[in-house]
Amino acid sequence: MSGRPSGRGGPARGTGQGGRGGSMGTPRGNFQADRGRGGGDYRGGRGGRGGRGDRGGSRGDRGGGRGVGGGGRGGRYRDEFEDGGLLYTAGGEPLEPPAADVEKQENALIRRGEEISLSGLSLDDLTLPSRPSYGTNGRPIVVRTNYFKLLTKPGGVTIFRYHMSFEPSLQDQRRKNRRLVELLFSSNTILQSAGVATDYSNLIVTAQKLPLGNGGGITIPQKYWEAEDDGPSPKSKTYNVTISNEYSMPLQQLLDYVSSPPGVTSAGFDKAELIQALNIIMTRTASENRSIYGGGDQKKFFTYPTDRNAWYDLGSGLIALKGFYTSVRTSTSRLLVNVNVANAAFYPNANLLGLMRLHTPNRANDSRSGLEGFISRLKVSHAYIRAKKDDPNSSLKRVKTVQGFSHPTAKQDPPPLANAKQITFQCTEIQATGNISVEQYFKKKYNIQLKQPLEPVINVGTREKPSWIPPELLTVEPGQQYRRKLDGQQTDRMLGFAVRKPAENARRIVEQGAPMMGLSETSQNLLAFGVKVIPRMITVRARILPSVPLQYKLANRPKSFPTSNGGWDIRGRHFSESKQLRSWTFVKFVDNVVSREDVEGFRGIIRNSGMNSDEPTPPNGILQPLRGGRDNEDSDEKVIESVIVKAAGMGLKVLLVILPDKSAFIYSRVKYWAEVKNGIHTICSVGDYLHEKGAQYWANIGHKFNLKLGGINQMLPSEKLGILAEKTMLAGMDVTHPSPGSIEGAPSIAGVVASIDGRYGQWPGTIRAQDSKMEMFKYLVEMFGERLDLWRKHNQGGLPTRIVIYRDGVSESQYRTLLQDELPQIQKACGARYPGGKLPKISIVVCGKRHHTRFFPTKDEDADYKKNMNPPNGTVVDRGVTMERGWDFFLQAHHCLQGTAKPTHYVVIYDKNDMDADKMEALTHNLCYMFGRATKAVSLCPPAYYADLICERGRAYLYKEYNGRDGQSVTSESKFDWKASPWLQGAHHAIKDSMYYI
Repeated sequence: MSGRPSGRGGPARGTGQGGRGGSMGTPRGNFQADRGRGGGDYRGGRGGRGGRGDRGGSRGDRGGGRGVGGGGRGGRYRDEFEDGGLLYTAGGEPLEPPAADVEKQENALIRRGEEISLSGLSLDDLTLPSRPSYGTNGRPIVVRTNYFKLLTKPGGVTIFRYHMSFEPSLQDQRRKNRRLVELLFSSNTILQSAGVATDYSNLIVTAQKLPLGNGGGITIPQKYWEAEDDGPSPKSKTYNVTISNEYSMPLQQLLDYVSSPPGVTSAGFDKAELIQALNIIMTRTASENRSIYGGGDQKKFFTYPTDRNAWYDLGSGLIALKGFYTSVRTSTSRLLVNVNVANAAFYPNANLLGLMRLHTPNRANDSRSGLEGFISRLKVSHAYIRAKKDDPNSSLKRVKTVQGFSHPTAKQDPPPLANAKQITFQCTEIQATGNISVEQYFKKKYNIQLKQPLEPVINVGTREKPSWIPPELLTVEPGQQYRRKLDGQQTDRMLGFAVRKPAENARRIVEQGAPMMGLSETSQNLLAFGVKVIPRMITVRARILPSVPLQYKLANRPKSFPTSNGGWDIRGRHFSESKQLRSWTFVKFVDNVVSREDVEGFRGIIRNSGMNSDEPTPPNGILQPLRGGRDNEDSDEKVIESVIVKAAGMGLKVLLVILPDKSAFIYSRVKYWAEVKNGIHTICSVGDYLHEKGAQYWANIGHKFNLKLGGINQMLPSEKLGILAEKTMLAGMDVTHPSPGSIEGAPSIAGVVASIDGRYGQWPGTIRAQDSKMEMFKYLVEMFGERLDLWRKHNQGGLPTRIVIYRDGVSESQYRTLLQDELPQIQKACGARYPGGKLPKISIVVCGKRHHTRFFPTKDEDADYKKNMNPPNGTVVDRGVTMERGWDFFLQAHHCLQGTAKPTHYVVIYDKNDMDADKMEALTHNLCYMFGRATKAVSLCPPAYYADLICERGRAYLYKEYNGRDGQSVTSESKFDWKASPWLQGAHHAIKDSMYYI
């Protein structure tokens, strides 16, 4: 290391008097993973061994903070809410029947064929189809749902909303913004009454008008200081906070609107503004509690278990926390509060060096691949500065943001990952001439002898003006959610943590969630605004739709077979249309898997389904083991490329690829080189699965082969087709977006799939990259046109007379954009192909899975297998908690094997096919039995499910772009290059009109 200065350095910028030095315990393990049990999978398996936790800093150490040890269970998660029975009974209280006044109003609102204004959904002059009817098919039952009634005091309630602005601006400084608002509220009496709440960003909600004077606004100077300080100092910065833009919102207007007949609009008040204000009021108790941490969207709140042994270890330096989601919702004639259990990955409140070692335990790996991206932008604190010069036990806590490790710049040249001995800088306060190292600085300035001086030093300044602190002196601040994608092991452990039976979740919501969020009849925070919450789950009416028979072949003739509990057995039955498996072999990227006996067994299993197959060529497959691991990715990709190119040169069309593990990188590279570059179908399987999971697993592989080759696995019998018998094309649409960790400008990916004939067994698709985070389709005219062209090719030049589209991934706020943007593109694609401009009848149904509505049986006989006690598959709810305007329903088509079932929310936003509720619900339910690679009904209607899958395939093709920051600082200059991108649209021409993505 040269003697040139390497920046001012964090230590050199410290102010105040140094405290006494101390020792720092060496981080040696994980969160004491359940005393050796480690992190298990969702079945609660053993998992790996747990190591000893780091004990943290010794007493007197001013920087060590809390160590990593003392927490982090793995394996199966248990707590007090697991005990209490499989059926939630609300503590034995009598079952409250569904609200009769609500049902009466719902029935009065039915107006067949009438269109209603969407102003209540902020859609201005657009119209949605009104609900044509309520469904009647199926066996009626009553279920509980995770909604509480929100009541207002008699005589009416008016809420006032104000806006805060800050000078200087605090844009993109969320932590400082929140702290400034806390100071503002604590030091100004006009903001200290019970009837005042805030979102800690820029909004204030009050029960009474604020005294703002004649100007309609007031500016308050507010000094800023940290919570750890004794108070403001002469150097404290002053911000001018302006409170203005008073907006009064009578709550009665909203209540009148949700109780009014069709045709009445929300003109005169803003529904979205009122709901936002109510949400701020509902979350006030949790927001003011410093031991409760927000999940980032102001609707989710989490707590750290006080016992660190209760921390649930996800592995690689992350823990799982439970919390609660809450949101005010409107429904017919009433206001409701939706409360649900939330689960998320968090960074532990632990020593930073210990966290780094957990994330990258391989000490031989000097590159620390992925570590910088893991810790970048983390809030960390240190406490090595004395608060009082004459008190060695006093300390000042300071919160910093991790920039990353050392990187050479134009003005300095520390080596990458430089340590406390290597980084030097000038500090005349301690040394008159020359440079001093970070290690020397802490010894001389604070009398701290670093225990780990060879560890990479952390930059908590900027690239241009770095500030260096050794990680052993830093503690990760609590409440920081991990927002990137979990790896395979972490995902398995998260499932083990999150998957809870419905009764357990119900008890948790009522007994823990409601008190934690302050939702009660006696909450002073709510009563001050003239509202209260009844913390009991409401009941609603539901129906169980009958199981759907399916058509396979028996003795080479079509035959219908019954299904039961959303599942069926195909043993002894052939696919509806079986294809032959030719020009294929298996590729082994791991040794000692797939013997000749395995291959013959597989051929026998698919033969039982009606598929014949040739001998694989070569008979023993292609063996080329991969090295695996992040550091071998480049060399492994070259191996994958060469193997697939070789297979293409041999004329092979289908490959069964045996992977060494669940590596997303290896999987993505196989799909890219096979499907994009060489036009080969592939099915990937982890080697161990082929032996562990048996004949059923091999049979599932056969399902995929048949679909990829153009076959049809199952069909609906003619009596279940309904509208599908009338030249109807079904389509699915989805757009997926880059996630945190993607390189800057990584594109969104849009996908469209569609049926090709009246059998509804083949769903080829179109896929394209488009502008980053663009919510709506950019190239839908061309993409939808391709689906119409393929339909025409398979139907003797004819076109469908009806089109039903299931659109995934659209929120309520985007309905307007969809109807204004995507619908005209679909109509334009049709107009270019239909003679005389006579367009098909189009319906669009939005599918939502990102909601928090759950249903709980109220009787044993109305529950599934008596194991999980979820509602049975086929449960549909279209009243009680549905929209007060428009046409929607919740459908749980699947049998939930584990945890609490999540229904799919379907909203009909456009319908020219004149279906009623029973027809639409039956169509959607029946289709859920038509997902080709399963022998169970699925939770999401297959057109949308297939669209989601094809979009995921695009993410695999752009794996490096979507995971480009795993090993980089978030300030990396890497940007998506459209001209140099390895993929932008579609698959190889040889397979583009097939279900290659399945």
